Amino acid sequence: MHLRSLLGALALPIVALADITTDIFYWPVHDAQPTVLARVSYDPATLKSDLLSYHPPSTTDSDDLLRIGLYTSTSENPKLWSGSLVSRSALSSDAHQPQLRLHLGPTHEVFHVSLGATPATSSASPEHTDLKVQLISSAPGPQPHLNRPVVIGPDGQNPEEVPEKTLLQKYWWVLLIVMFLTMSGGGEGQ
Repeated sequence: MHLRSLLGALALPIVALADITTDIFYWPVHDAQPTVLARVSYDPATLKSDLLSYHPPSTTDSDDLLRIGLYTSTSENPKLWSGSLVSRSALSSDAHQPQLRLHLGPTHEVFHVSLGATPATSSASPEHTDLKVQLISSAPGPQPHLNRPVVIGPDGQNPEEVPEKTLLQKYWWVLLIVMFLTMSGGGEGQ
């Protein structure tokens, strides 16, 4: 029994380091169901990704708006669509190269897909534009400072901050002394 649990504990890091594969879909607004746009394999530990397959939408369709996204699962809905609405020209422009942004959640699963653009490279042919993939991991948000005393005034209100004094307000007495010495010390005996 102990040998089995030891082997299971050793195999767990190997499974955690395995690449995860996900399908990204495009869905024209007037179509009934989505079509596979790309299949991406990624390593959440190193944030490196590989584009396994890419099938750009045909340019003959009259729909200019596409939904780009994926199916995720929640406890309430095992097949929940999550994505962004983009223009078809965003996937097939000569001026820029499309960049698929995969947003990773705390469990290293893709929870949202968006489309960006990078300047086109000179090596890319105009009739076929490759798709770049960028992984964006979720960062922890700001944490509150707990167990800090709350300072309030005697009337129960927050104390007002005293504005800092200007240079003239701080050192007015130096100007008074300089003016006194200037007026009284310059005369010679007559």
